[in-house]
Amino acid sequence: MSGLAATLVSVLAVFAVAFAVRLLVAGRDRVAFASVLVSVGVAVSALGLSFGLELTPDLILMVFLPAVIFHGTTTLDVRRLWANAGLVAVLTVVGLPLAVGILGAAGTVAFGFPLLVSLLFATIVLPTDPAAVLSIFEELDVSERLAVTIEGESLFNDGVAVVLFTTLVAAFESSGSVAGLATPAGLIGVLVEVAVVGGGGFLLGAAVGYAAHAVMRRLEDEMSVLLLTVLVAYGSFLLAEHALGVSGILAVVGAGLLAGAHEETHHKMSTSEYHVQQVWTTASFMATTVLYVLIGAEVGFDSLVAHADVVALAAVLVVATRAATIYPLVTATNLAGSRPVPGYCQHVMVWGGLHTVVPVALVLSLPEGVPFLGQLRAMVFGVAALSIVVQGLLMPVVLSKLGMGETTGEDD
Repeated sequence: MSGLAATLVSVLAVFAVAFAVRLLVAGRDRVAFASVLVSVGVAVSALGLSFGLELTPDLILMVFLPAVIFHGTTTLDVRRLWANAGLVAVLTVVGLPLAVGILGAAGTVAFGFPLLVSLLFATIVLPTDPAAVLSIFEELDVSERLAVTIEGESLFNDGVAVVLFTTLVAAFESSGSVAGLATPAGLIGVLVEVAVVGGGGFLLGAAVGYAAHAVMRRLEDEMSVLLLTVLVAYGSFLLAEHALGVSGILAVVGAGLLAGAHEETHHKMSTSEYHVQQVWTTASFMATTVLYVLIGAEVGFDSLVAHADVVALAAVLVVATRAATIYPLVTATNLAGSRPVPGYCQHVMVWGGLHTVVPVALVLSLPEGVPFLGQLRAMVFGVAALSIVVQGLLMPVVLSKLGMGETTGEDD
């Protein structure tokens, strides 16, 4: 069997597993499809089996993630996102660096890591993945404002986290420490790097997306619209990341927000645009399906068991760190705004921070020579599996306890 045929068989095996899981959870609103997929992947790993597919950083960041992000941005209600832009900005610009600092400091004590390694772990593991929890929100008809806030935070903090990660890796490769970043000049340099790389990527993507939307309004052929959206999603990423050296993830976010046919901010969606959006929904679903199965299978059951104590501790610290940033920052934002976020929504924001796709891509891209590399990979894969399985499966219970199993009236 040729290499291509073997790969195709492996992909079909993943989809066969996903099909069986889908049949199993169909009609069960309180069972998260993504959580079961990861659980099955872990079971495959525990049995010593393999799908024969290797997760690589390029596969995740260049093939799967642009499709997931572009779909997410084009389906966002931009009017609601804009109404909550202040909170999203605070959680991204203030919350993520604060969380990295808290978890980085805690990691030096809890795991005995040097500060640089501990900060690397924090930067890698803290980006959130909204896909799984948002699918539960849709099934249980949860407040759209809450869903938009969580998805908006995730889309932006993924890009900022990648910039911070790159900065820390560069510090490791140049001096092996963060001493240079701890000075006033070093901190200013980090802020400038985030602003230039992150902001530059977003603005580039926004320009591409706006231009594409102007062209899209003049196209009547459905396949032409589809091809244009593929060029926008992947072209903006490659142009930003590999040609201009700015954030590819934030470029896709900007492109999707400006290219999307949002009924609240653009003209009414045409029939061709609606059909194209359904294609992207399918592409995103298939991408996340493959990712969740492979993440579970790549966990490495033996490694997970060998590091069970630090993995469990890391998972608890990640949730505690999110709580330590979400509650005070949202409370402070409430004082400055006219539409406060209720306490029960803050609980969901804390519990709904699932850490899967981007953390796995980042930990796989760590250079050889990083101290504690094997343990870092075990911890990140372990936290990814635990967050999506435990938090994902318990999310319906949390929503039910908070009285959010149906629309709560917080949609605006």
